Amino acid sequence: MRAERGTSLAELLVVLVLLGLMVLVAADLVTHSMTLLGATGRSVRNPLVAHVVTRLRGDVEDAAGLRSAAFAWSKGPLELWAQDGTVVSFELDDGRLMRRTGAAVGPPSDEQVLLREVTAWWWKSPAPGVVDLRIGYLVHPEPEQHASRTVGFDRVRRTENLRFALRGSGGGTRW
Repeated sequence: MRAERGTSLAELLVVLVLLGLMVLVAADLVTHSMTLLGATGRSVRNPLVAHVVTRLRGDVEDAAGLRSAAFAWSKGPLELWAQDGTVVSFELDDGRLMRRTGAAVGPPSDEQVLLREVTAWWWKSPAPGVVDLRIGYLVHPEPEQHASRTVGFDRVRRTENLRFALRGSGGGTRW
């Protein structure tokens, strides 16, 4: 006869609390998935930036050291000593982020454009073995055949703040 009375108030409250927790967890998952979807969409729209960051990370982490240290933000070229004794430099040249490699003295033997329509290039080394980079760029660059030398004021800009550690100081051919 007791089974026909229904649920008690305590049972109903326990069920409501469990449902509320499930809704909170689901809302957090939806928020996280929307953030992930936005990041994926940005990287698909501008795949060059993801490639440039990967290239910068590889060069900085494989470097044996910095050619010159800057404790404050510098607009000049970032010069890294490679394991084989060559110098790899990154610098802003007429709105293009350039990567140059060569011997310690003389002209570069290899030159490559990493990213076009760069609006800012800054780097510093706040501690030994650490390099901070700040790169400003236009989000949707014009196709190469339509590229203009003037920066558009109505275009979307983005800034990447990156921190890398030099990990290539040990090992190499010396060991």
